Amino acid sequence: MPGMPIFQDSPSQLKGQIYVLDNTTENVVPLQVDNTGSLAINGTVDLGAGSEVTLAPGAEVSLSPGTEVSLVDGTDIDNVASVTTVDTITNDVKVVNGDTELNVELSAGTNVIGKVESELIFTNVDAFGEAIPLTPQTISSATTVYSEVQDISKETSYNWFVKNTGTTSANQDITLKVELSPDGTNWLEDTGSVINVAHDTAKMITVTNFLQNTRFVITGGVDETTVISCFQAQH
Repeated sequence: MPGMPIFQDSPSQLKGQIYVLDNTTENVVPLQVDNTGSLAINGTVDLGAGSEVTLAPGAEVSLSPGTEVSLVDGTDIDNVASVTTVDTITNDVKVVNGDTELNVELSAGTNVIGKVESELIFTNVDAFGEAIPLTPQTISSATTVYSEVQDISKETSYNWFVKNTGTTSANQDITLKVELSPDGTNWLEDTGSVINVAHDTAKMITVTNFLQNTRFVITGGVDETTVISCFQAQH
């Protein structure tokens, strides 16, 4: 009509409407945005393997049962609403409660304090290499018998139990000394004194100094006797 502008003289006030298909109702509806102009998404998002998602503080994420989530190192998770059957955590550390996997129900905002328990590794072996500890070992008259070599490089506590089971006379008394080696080949005597183990008595022995490998050497007495011994250690 005469006198009306052909073009919009206030472009900043120009508005347009975009219509999209609602995949739930199959109806054509206006496309809506939030007050920042961003599209409002409220639905299901399918992510392929390796997809990365950045969430703003306070964002809520609902996962279907069986969903696996991998988190990069350093990720913080706060305010877990509920957890059912935790399987594994970073670096494949198993979360267990006794002999079973941990099943917990946590209220929103619950703080979880974890406790890690580690059992000591205990070693108990026959000193002379037999399958069963404290297997009798014959010590002939005036002979030398070596114990098995033990690597003590990782042990925090270790010793031998040695018992001379001879019961006849002092002629069955034996002596022993401890030896050390850096490589299991070159040996030297520990600076401790020679140890006497009389017949029908037991002693506990250990090393005075430290090198990676250790053993003891028994020297028989006048008469034959029998010795039982085991090496025990823990770390």
